[in-house]
Amino acid sequence: MIQKQKDELAGYEDWYTKFVKEIAPKPLMRWAVKSRNRIVKESDLELLSEAKIRWVVNWVAKQERKFTFPPRMSSRQMLGAIFSDPGNPRVGVVTISRRWVDKSLPDYELLHATREIFIELSRLLHAGHAAAGVNSCAMDGREPACVAPAISVHPLACMDINSGFRQEHVDLEDGFGIDEIEHVIMRDEREVEKANRRYGLFSVEASGPIEAAPQLMESACMVLRKDKCHMPMMWSYRNGKIVDMISPNFADQNGKYLMFHRLADRVETLRADGIVLVIEAWWAPDDRRDAQGRSIPPRDREDRQEVLHVSAATRAGERLSLLRPFSRSEAGEIIFGETISGPDEEMGVLGPFLPIFERWKQMDERGER
Repeated sequence: MIQKQKDELAGYEDWYTKFVKEIAPKPLMRWAVKSRNRIVKESDLELLSEAKIRWVVNWVAKQERKFTFPPRMSSRQMLGAIFSDPGNPRVGVVTISRRWVDKSLPDYELLHATREIFIELSRLLHAGHAAAGVNSCAMDGREPACVAPAISVHPLACMDINSGFRQEHVDLEDGFGIDEIEHVIMRDEREVEKANRRYGLFSVEASGPIEAAPQLMESACMVLRKDKCHMPMMWSYRNGKIVDMISPNFADQNGKYLMFHRLADRVETLRADGIVLVIEAWWAPDDRRDAQGRSIPPRDREDRQEVLHVSAATRAGERLSLLRPFSRSEAGEIIFGETISGPDEEMGVLGPFLPIFERWKQMDERGER
């Protein structure tokens, strides 16, 4: 349609030529053109029903495999088939993700593929509008509401490629499923005023996660001092702006493993290029191992310390961890120590963030901006 109207479009040769040059080497966009022609002129896509199995034993031991199962096969039957192999011990947590895959594009789930194509085409429309000095389309409201007249180069909020509706989680050690429950809390200015009166005024003025980390540490100390505890909080950034804030919670260690992998899913869905996480944690200053040579986690050590942990990271590779040790007086008051700072690796707190770092690497390999 754009090509047919090129004589009426301002600066067409510049922005359209640039777009074609950028997408030409991308296999996904070539697949989109071929698939469109195939569906219109020949036949439908050749679809496979897959189950993607993610099996997490600890922060380091993880496997991801793809199996082809009949579409109506239950998750219990899938697990039975997988663990009929005695070499697969029943430890850790397993996530089963349902996937529809075109035979000619095996590395992408179809919803993921169509979202990436939508983003590329949005970039094209954005460039054309910008060249004409137009900020939005003359378009009526749509359903869902996230489809708006404003032209954005970012994914729509409703285009969730890692939806919990298509995933099932099983704790292999107790045999029970792990349910995901999400509560959405809308901003309420009256609650903001109450929070300001309780904790005091503070603001985060930094434009990126690394710069924001020290400011968020100070605000976390204000909350901990008042409440004597601090719930986990994660902020996701894209292009220097906060695009998401979530308080992730878990009931046990397997739940914690699952939570950080689901946070990696969220980072991928949001196309986030930076994160800041604030969490209470146990910390020990060195690495100690048991008789079998396995690292002893801080939670199981007598010399452990309670800390507020603020970790910031970017897709470009910047890393910063801030640890603020604290103790409790007999009266229950919080007594803070000096803040310790450095890279995650040196401070022994890297493990939980490996799923997010790995996901960013996968996005880079696919060329997703």
